[in-house]
Formats: sequence, structure tokens, C-alpha cells
Amino acid sequence: MTADELVFFVNGKKVVEKNADPETTLLVYLRRKLGLCGTKLGCGEGGCGACTVMISKYDRLQNKIIHFSVNACLAPICSLHHVAVTTVEGIGNTKKLHPVQERIARSHGSQCGFCTPGIVMSMYTLLRNQPEPTVEEIENAFQGNLCRCTGYRPILQGFRTFAKDGGCCGGSGNNPNCCMSQTKDKTIALSPSLFNPEDFKPLDPTQEPIFPPELLRLKDTPRKKLHFEGERVSWIQASTMGELLDLKAQHPDAKLVVGNTEIGIEMKFKNMLFPLIVCPAWIPELNSVAHGPEGISFGAACPLSLVESVLVDAIAKLPEQKTEVFRGVTEQLRWFAGKQVKSVASIGGNIITASPISDLNPVFMASGAKLTLVSRGTKRTVRMDHTFFPGYRRTLLSPEEILLSIEIPYSREGEFFSAFKQASRREDDIAKVTSGMRVLFKPGTIEVQELSLCFGGMANRTISALKTTPKQLSKSWNEELLQDVCAGLAEELHLAPDAPGGMVEFRRTLTLSFFFKFYLTVLQKLGGADHEGGSFIASPGELYIGGQEHFYLETNCTIAVPKGEAGEMELFVGTQNTMKTQSFVAKMLGVPDNRIVVRVKRMGGGFGGKETRSTVVSTAVALAAYKTGRPVRCMLDRDEDMLITGGRHPFLAKYKVGFMKTGNIVALEVAHFSNGGNTEDLSRSIMERALFHMDNTYKIPNIRGTGRICKTNLPSNTAFRGFGGPQGMLIAEHWMSEVAVTCGLPAEEVRRKNMYKEGDLTHFNQKLEGFTLPRCWDECIASSQYHARKMEVEKFNRENCWKKRGLCIIPTKFGISFTLPFLNQGGALVHVYTDGSVLLTHGGTEMGQGLHTKMVQVASRALKIPTSKIHITETSTNTVPNTSPTAASASADINGQAIYEACQTILKRLEPFKKKKPKGSWEDWVMDAYTSAVSLSATGFYKTPNLGYSFETNSGNPFHYFSYGVACSEVEIDCLTGDHKNLRTDIIMDVGSSLNPAIDIGQVEGAFVQGLGLFTMEELHYSPDGSLHTRGPSTYKIPAFGSIPIEFRVSLLRDCPNKRAIYASKAVGEPPLFLASSIFFAIKDAIRAARAQRDNNAKQLFQLDSPATPEKIRNACVDQFTTLCITGTSENCKSWSVRV
Repeated sequence: MTADELVFFVNGKKVVEKNADPETTLLVYLRRKLGLCGTKLGCGEGGCGACTVMISKYDRLQNKIIHFSVNACLAPICSLHHVAVTTVEGIGNTKKLHPVQERIARSHGSQCGFCTPGIVMSMYTLLRNQPEPTVEEIENAFQGNLCRCTGYRPILQGFRTFAKDGGCCGGSGNNPNCCMSQTKDKTIALSPSLFNPEDFKPLDPTQEPIFPPELLRLKDTPRKKLHFEGERVSWIQASTMGELLDLKAQHPDAKLVVGNTEIGIEMKFKNMLFPLIVCPAWIPELNSVAHGPEGISFGAACPLSLVESVLVDAIAKLPEQKTEVFRGVTEQLRWFAGKQVKSVASIGGNIITASPISDLNPVFMASGAKLTLVSRGTKRTVRMDHTFFPGYRRTLLSPEEILLSIEIPYSREGEFFSAFKQASRREDDIAKVTSGMRVLFKPGTIEVQELSLCFGGMANRTISALKTTPKQLSKSWNEELLQDVCAGLAEELHLAPDAPGGMVEFRRTLTLSFFFKFYLTVLQKLGGADHEGGSFIASPGELYIGGQEHFYLETNCTIAVPKGEAGEMELFVGTQNTMKTQSFVAKMLGVPDNRIVVRVKRMGGGFGGKETRSTVVSTAVALAAYKTGRPVRCMLDRDEDMLITGGRHPFLAKYKVGFMKTGNIVALEVAHFSNGGNTEDLSRSIMERALFHMDNTYKIPNIRGTGRICKTNLPSNTAFRGFGGPQGMLIAEHWMSEVAVTCGLPAEEVRRKNMYKEGDLTHFNQKLEGFTLPRCWDECIASSQYHARKMEVEKFNRENCWKKRGLCIIPTKFGISFTLPFLNQGGALVHVYTDGSVLLTHGGTEMGQGLHTKMVQVASRALKIPTSKIHITETSTNTVPNTSPTAASASADINGQAIYEACQTILKRLEPFKKKKPKGSWEDWVMDAYTSAVSLSATGFYKTPNLGYSFETNSGNPFHYFSYGVACSEVEIDCLTGDHKNLRTDIIMDVGSSLNPAIDIGQVEGAFVQGLGLFTMEELHYSPDGSLHTRGPSTYKIPAFGSIPIEFRVSLLRDCPNKRAIYASKAVGEPPLFLASSIFFAIKDAIRAARAQRDNNAKQLFQLDSPATPEKIRNACVDQFTTLCITGTSENCKSWSVRV
């Protein structure tokens, strides 16, 4: 059978592929075959959105052109016959930006830029469908996109200007609801808007590229069966139901693929091979939607986005009583996945995949949905019940049968339905437990006629609680039934202590919590009642802080080009450390350093992960290039990067703190242990910084801290933004909050009472000068309206039984400098050309933190010329040698000062020409210098003075100065599920005289959100034998758009010049990260309120390790449900996941 030609359009150009391989994804095709590299590879599993593109096609059932976003990393090219693909290159470029591109750039919504094309395409697709979207539609558009740099706020703020109901007014004062005027105390000014929306060019929908006319002409042409042949896989696109059933009869093992969101991942990550793939996406019967007398039927190939929109319409139009089930399905779909997955994943695929943690199958099972199954010559309808899934990933379909359609039923009079899901993160996350629950009452009574409770995540398949539910029939919906069902579920839904996925007690408790929520919801709908139900102290304790994966959007990558003479080699590397990259390669090849040139244009994020560990890749690639004599390129897949490159060090602290009843701290002893992994790497310096920060901002008269690095058989852990500081400070705030609880005093009072004052000596005997922390503290208390809100939180907690709020204010003090003194050196090279333009090079690398922008500003200010005349092309070892890594937040300080020195040299040389022509221009003086044979090139060098600490004598300064900040955060927890919402955060940060407020605010927000991940979401799971379970965005959850505080206010402290750094500025990269612990301690505060309600003892201490995940929050809110689910472990039982 000969293969067909694949025809599709990319950015308006026709593509004809004669040899389409079913294993080739659109992403690989775009990048390798078409050279369109704007679409990025971030994870390869549809979890990060970096590869988002827009697909347009003529929908024959809706009779219109439809546009939707997809993940190019999962879309097989064979599925794209007769569609149009639009990539980021197709909507605009640097010569002419599209309004979407312009707004994300001008609102400072792009830092490293790696995630930007995907986010731009998600927004662009929304605007093609909805030129005037609502704010809610804009926020929902990004559920499938991740960003690791920005903290999301500037992206949302920039894109809200497209909304018809709430774009930013830019502080122009015309809007009474302006975010900038919503503060009761007008003396605290929030930072002014960082962009003016009036400068944006308007969106003109008439100027968008048209749908290819050639494809439009084909809309009435009958489709024919297509066949594509790859090396290992054949793809057949069936066009009629008859063809499909014939194929299934001939090839019962053939896989049916519509969206490839499941099969694609199995092929990539599980190395599964499916020799024959059949795509039924064109078959009309599989795409139809029918409104019947008992419910709405969806063809099995209907994408989930269509199911969602049809049900949303039905909910709006039909009486409420009929749409109970529809509301349950849409609630699950809302959090199911990003738009990119929902627009291609089919409802049938979701059912037949038979995932044990499916979001939708428990809902369909509980609702009694009807499934129509067909094969050649047979057709049968079955109700989805407990028999439909006989085992792990199996259904009762025979091999030649296919699922034709599913009918989702209308709910009846007296019938109530709810759906539940609990995951690590609200949006686009795999569930820990899902559930569908339905009850039908006998007419006019509250006696149970039918009860269905179905669960995912509690066995190797979707299950129904068959032992518990029959016992409830004919019983009344009351407290007795509640107790009976909970006891029954606790007994019936048992999980082995070593069950895959771990979190056994949490998952078992969730099943009871979900039923309790269902019970209350039904009770409410029935009109029932709400169901509220001076002496010295020494206190020991311990705290575990989990590790963290860097999750830079661009994984480690290198290109090595051998030059073929004298051992020369040129490397293009994503690294923060050009010097070590160069010296490692030189040493490995046995050549001097001067033969190796390392060049860095920019990185797609670094955060410390590319300071030393990037050499694992670059050194190996250099060897391959040397051996082959040819250029070699390697970019790690996400799972490989996560497996081998290490991350933030997990810490365990055991402490004893001595304090007076008044809350005054008298003595502290802390033993710190960190998991260093299998090599020392930077673990020693990280532990030193943890010890330097064990005081956070508090004066402790008697203190002893020890640090031990534990060697383990895990990949070596390494630098990560904060470099041990956040771990040391979290331990300090942990014992500080316990002191406040034990003394029965407000935590903010105890913190303020123990705070350092100007001129105090730290525990390492460094004098605190320019100590602005009290100012930051007072401003944060005022601007957050802390005391008034604290009373509101207490009132809320009195009035709500199962939801609790917490409020916490946390300070930080972060030392700026490499603790290894000789690393505090910077170099620069400044070339001035005869036309007056300036080429600038320095030792720092750009990874999204805006370093190059700041350095251009420094040169502009020093030379007194506009920034438009100055350019930085890259960082390279042949321009500035022996550079320190771009790390420790010190790069702007040391490289900026080096640039300043180089500029002073140039200015000194130009001085005579300025005197001769005082009214001349910069260009005149430069040309005069050139014609007088005066050098217009200069190097600059700077070393930070007076550094060098000795552990032996506890003297000398480890830091040049300190950065300070304070954050106040309010959260709300759901005591039944462990979910939490970040309601509001106010931050006051001292960044000295900011070199660039937009960049600095972006750094504060980005660091804070990364810290929010560290302290509340991001959890690495290792098997007992050290294998990493969490290898990508599907299992490892970084904060998403919906994770950030609903109100997020950042202000920079005014009038606080820092005389120790370039132009009175301060470092900003790492210091704000720890402020996210205010969310951790606000969560702890809310849990304490929940526990106090149960046992009336607000002074009782309890353990909450970091991160405060839903599992830890739920288990800490001890109640009648948790006590029913205590699971013992036997000695020889290996748990699924172990703490490292």
C-alpha cells in the first residue's frame, strides 16, 4: 500500500510532505524540517506550554473555521492533514510586533523569554476566537502554560489590557476601581504602573492572516482514507465508520488516536511501540452531539473543549434540577488540563484509557452514563458501572469493539450530584483522588432511593463503594447516615502502606472529606441546617525542608564546534559559569584554556542550576565533537535533566531555643544537616550560607550553629536561588513562631521585639549599617492594614468551621557577596567605534534577570550617552577572561562597577577633546580621538573590598552589605481537602536606589513565586531505592498562573541609597525568595485555628514540614475523618516514596 502525501499549511505557506512519519511530532517538524525555532521544547509531555501553536481548520459539523491551541510536542504531523498551523513567527517579528507580543514585552512579562512564544500563542488563539475577551477568559487561557521567571503578574497585567471589562488604566485616575488607589492609608504609595496602556497599538482583528483559500475550497469535498508509513509505525486516517470497523476487525490490536495526549506520552516516556495507529477524528458519527430525551450524547472523538462548551450552554438554558451531572462534569473539566490538551483530547480516549486516577470516569460511573459500543455487525449499549473496568487500564470492550458515544444523563427530580478532585495544584494537575457522588431521594422525602459513590486514585481502576452504599438505602439523609458512610468508606477503601503514589492516609481521608462535603451540599440544597460544628523556657524541635528542582524552562544544552587546528574549539553553552565550562573542557581535552572559547548569548532560566551542573553536558558534548571532528549539539530532555542535574539541598534541622515568657530569645542551638548528593559540588558554601542566615533578622545573645553535609547516593545537589539562605531562615522563623505560640503572644510582636537594631553585631560579628528593616516592617504593617485584617481573619475563623484563614508577616535579611572572597571580582571590556556606537562586554551572563539591560544603563549613565548607542552581543571567554559565575545576586554589583571603571578610562582619554570642543557631540569627540590615534577600547576590573571571614576566629566580613524586605500574606485553607488559596501578599523590598524598577519588581515577584513553590507545592518523590518518581511537569508541580496571590502588591522602599554598590543600588535576585515563607506560616496559622476549634488548645505545637502540600495541610487538620484513616505500616513494608 503506497503512502499518501501529507498536506498542511504553516504560517500561510503550503507544506507537502511525501514521507510523513507517524512518530514525528509537529514540534520536531517545525524546528528541524522548517527551521522555525520560535516554538520551544520545554517538557515533551504537554505540561509546560512552551510549544503552543494555533491550529485552524474548517469544522464540517459546525460549518465554520475554528481556531484552537495545541501542544506541538504531542501533535503527530500525520494528524494535521488539511489544517493550517500558526506559529509565533507567523504573527509578528522583531521588525513588526503583533499587539500580543508588544504588550507582553512592554508590560515586562518576559524575562528569560523561553516560555514567551507559547504564552503569546495561547493569548493570540484566544483573541482569534474572542477579540474582546473577559478578564476571566484571559486568565483561563493560560492554564496549560508555565513560566519560571516572572511570577505571572506582569503577563496577566499586560494582557488584561485586551479585556473589555478590566484592562489596567495605568494609574491615570479615571477608574474608581483602579488597583493603585485601593489602599486606605494614602501615605503609602504603591509603585506606579510600569507601563502606559495608551502607548499600545490597538488590536485590529481584520489584519490577521486569512485561512488558506485552498483548504476552504476543500470543505465540501468528500474525505478519503489516508495512509502514512514510518519506519516503525503505520498511520491510517479512517474517513467513514465502515472503514474504521473493518480496520478494527482486521487489526484488533491497532491503537485509536485522536489527540495523542496519552499515547504520545506512552511512546515517549514508556518506550511503547504501536505498529498500527488508526485515527478516527474525521468520522462524523464520532464527532456528533445529540440532545436526547434522557441526556446529551457525545461522539467518542469529540474534544473535551467541545463537551465543556456544550454542557456550559445546557446548564445556562435548562432548569437547574436537570443539570446536576452536567455541573459535576464541567467542574472536573475546568481543572482537567490546559486549553492545549482539552482542544484535542477526546472524551472517548479519556474513558478507554481507563486511568485509575481519571478525573472524569468516577463522574461518568456515578452518574450512570450510557456507553454505545460497536463493532462490525454488532452494536450494544452498556451503563458505565463497576463492571466496566475489570482491571488496571482494562475495559469490558472486546478487541474489535470501539466506543461510539457516551450519553451523559440529565439529573432527575430529587437527584443530587457532586464531583471532587484534589491535586497538588489547582490547574492542569493529575489528581491524587477524584470522585463522583450521586444520591436520589424517594419522591417528596429525604429517604435514600439510590446512592452512588465512585472514586479514582483509590485502586488500580475506577471503583464504586459497593459495600457501603447499599446499606444506606431507605435511610434518611442525616447525621447517622453521615457517620455510617464515613465508617464504611474508611473500612472499604483500604490502601496498602506501599500503594503506588504514596500519601495513603491523605488519600483515604479525602474520600471521607469528599463525602462530608457532598453531604453538606445536599443538605443545603434540601434546605437543611449548616453543619458547624519572667521564667525561662527551653523548647526543642526539628524541621525538615524538602528539596526543589530548578525547572528552568530551557533544559541544559550545548553546541560544540571543533576548529580542526591547534586543539581549538568553540562552544555555545547555556551556562552561568563560562570560566569553569572552559577550564573543564580544556582539561578533559588536554589543551590550554586559551584554545577553548565559550560563548553565551542568553539562557532560558538558570536559578543556580547552570552554575556548575551545566558542565555535565558541555564537557561530554565537547568530547563527542573532538572524537568525531564535527559539530555536536545536545539538549537534555526534561526527564533527563531532572534525573541528573540535582537541585536545592533538602535540610533537616534539630534545634533547642531558650526564651523568656515575655518572648525575648536568650539562646539558640541548631544542628543543620543537608543532603549533598554524591559529590561535594557547592554543598560546603551552601551550608556556610545557611549558618550565616540562621538568625534571619533576630538578635540572639547566645548562639551555636553546626552544619553537616550528608553524602548520599543521589545526583549531586547544587546551587539554587538563595543558596542555603532560605533553609537557614525558615528554620529561624519556625522556632520563632513556636516561641510566640508557647508564650501566647502575637507572632508579629515577638518578631519585632527580637529584631536587630542599627549598629548591632550579627552572630558572625558583622556590624549592621544602613539597617532599613524596621522601615520595611513598619511600611508593610501599614500598607497591608495588618491589624485590621488580623481581626477580620479571626472573625472569619469564628464563623467558618471547615475553612480557615491565616495571616503572617515575615522579614528577611540577605547577605550580598560570594562567601568565597576571591569570587567577588568582575571584568568588563568597552569598545567605542568611530560612529560613536559602543560595544559592551562583561563577565556576567543573561538568563532573564535583566543583567545586560542594567549594564547598558550603567554604561549609558557613566558615558552620558543614550542607551540606544550601546549594545551587548554576548558573554564570552575571549573577551573577558576568568569570570566569576553569574550567581550570588552580585553580578550587577561587580560587573557594573567594572563597566564603570572601563567607562572612566574612556572618558579620561576623551577629556582633552571635550576641552577643545566643549560644544561638540559625543560622535565629534570620538572621531577626534580616533584621528589623534587615541585608544577607544578599555578594560575595567573591580574587586569587592574588605571581605574575608574566618570561622576559626569568628571575625572578618563575609558580606559587603545586606538586602532587606518584609512580606505579609493571607491564605485560606480548606480543612477537608488541604487545598489553600493565596488571597493577598504585600511586599516592601529595599533594593537601594533601583537601577531599573521594572526589572527589580519583576525579580521580587519571580523570586517570591519560586519561593511559594518551594514552601507550598514542589515536592520531589524518590522510591526507597533512590529512583526519582517526579521527572516532569505532570508529576512535579511548579506554581502556575492560578497559584499566585489574588492580590499581589510589591513596593520598593524609597530614599534608601546603598553607598556600597554601583549607583547606590542593591542586589535583588535572591533576597525576596524567602519572603514566600509568609505563605507557609500563614497556612500554619490557619491550621492552628482549625486544630484549636477541635481541642480548644491554641498553644499546642504541631509539626508542619516544608513544603506545606495539600497532604500535609489536610493531615495536620486533625478531625474525626483523619482518625478513621490512620494506617499502620509493617516493618518489612517499603513505602512508595521516602524522604531524602
